[in-house]
Amino acid sequence: MKNRTMRRVTVRYTWDRLKVSFWFAPLVMSLGAVLLARVMYWIDAYIPNDVLAYNRFIMAGSPADMRVMLIGIATTVLATAGVVFTLLTLPLGTVAAQYGSRLLRVFLGDRITQLVLGMFVSTFVYCIVAATSIPPETVQPEGPQISATVGLFLALATFASLVLLVQHISTMLQAPNIAAAAGAELLDVIRAEVPEKVASGVRTGSSDSELPAEADAYPVRVSQPGYIQYIDPVYMLTLAREKNLLIHLQRGPGHFVRHDAVVALVWPAGQVDQRLDKELRRAFQVGNVRTPTQDIAYAFNQLVEMGVRAMSPAINDPFTAMTCLDYIGDGLALFIRQGEKPSHYYDRDGRLRLVLEPVRFDQLLSGAFDMLRHCSCDNASVLLQMLKVIDTICQETKSPESCQQLLRHVNLIQAESLAGALTEQDRQLIQRSAEALQMKLNVPG
Repeated sequence: MKNRTMRRVTVRYTWDRLKVSFWFAPLVMSLGAVLLARVMYWIDAYIPNDVLAYNRFIMAGSPADMRVMLIGIATTVLATAGVVFTLLTLPLGTVAAQYGSRLLRVFLGDRITQLVLGMFVSTFVYCIVAATSIPPETVQPEGPQISATVGLFLALATFASLVLLVQHISTMLQAPNIAAAAGAELLDVIRAEVPEKVASGVRTGSSDSELPAEADAYPVRVSQPGYIQYIDPVYMLTLAREKNLLIHLQRGPGHFVRHDAVVALVWPAGQVDQRLDKELRRAFQVGNVRTPTQDIAYAFNQLVEMGVRAMSPAINDPFTAMTCLDYIGDGLALFIRQGEKPSHYYDRDGRLRLVLEPVRFDQLLSGAFDMLRHCSCDNASVLLQMLKVIDTICQETKSPESCQQLLRHVNLIQAESLAGALTEQDRQLIQRSAEALQMKLNVPG
């Protein structure tokens, strides 16, 4: 169970890294191109050229002609690849400068972009492999016509994909499409964090008084500074059951940890040896940057940064900020519907095994609205859109605590409208919308 759980963690983290890389798809497609070249050469060996002599769609010629043609196609594709790399580099600078470097993930993870890049690389690889596989004419007098024809068709498909790339980039760089891609990633992260029934008797709301004294615990420390990118509580719980331990995770995904910082406490300390300490540290993935693999707050930050930059004086694009708010509200509503993860986990015998700090709704709410609210104090449309988003979230929540948190942000928006350079008419409009929300939240204005 422990190894299977650890594999699940590794696969999920590794897949997240591969999704936002430009080399993975070309590598896989290049391996497929090598296999295709071998298969086509094998087919050529079993089909005589006389059978294909009158086929208008099959290239004809000697082995030397086929070799020259394949190398020529590879050279042309390689030369055109410079245009592709230029088309891929310019959007990266535009996205980073206008929307923020965090949104580069959206462009790097785009499937069409990876496919087009893979088409150029794999076509080049196919032509080179096919050309080098052709033996001298003294050994094989018939040229591999099918292999050369497939190379030509791949070249045509590759140049067609270049047109697709130009069209795709022109639409992808539009602010609504970038916000939609970031919003889709946010929903995926939230869905991945559905509370798991990893043990019977799981409950929430327990107090830390159940924990032993910290002085009696064994501290688990990380060996490098950085951001915690992933923690697997299921692996921790399984380890705690097998070793009869109680583990308290003191840091969660997204937290910055210094060198030799304590990230977990384990009781009893006497049962933790060097090997077990190594296994516990393996459950923490630490890196230089935050990733939305398990860090829900970071997934919200991508949209928040885009909205904040849109409201800067240099850009002044309230429509983009309002679009970001729509997707932020969608993510918060989904988080409310799914509910928060439990904080205390027990085994089947009712023993407390794992304590962690789950992501709380009030934390996400503050991270989503605070910075954007400050930047939008002079724009009534964005503040009103923020109230509409809160209204949408209000329809999903039944918890009094969540309603109180929503009410707090309604009051803050009211205060922000008074501090900003708005007209009296705009302030009154925001006031009326806020009062209507207060009534929905069952709190007098």
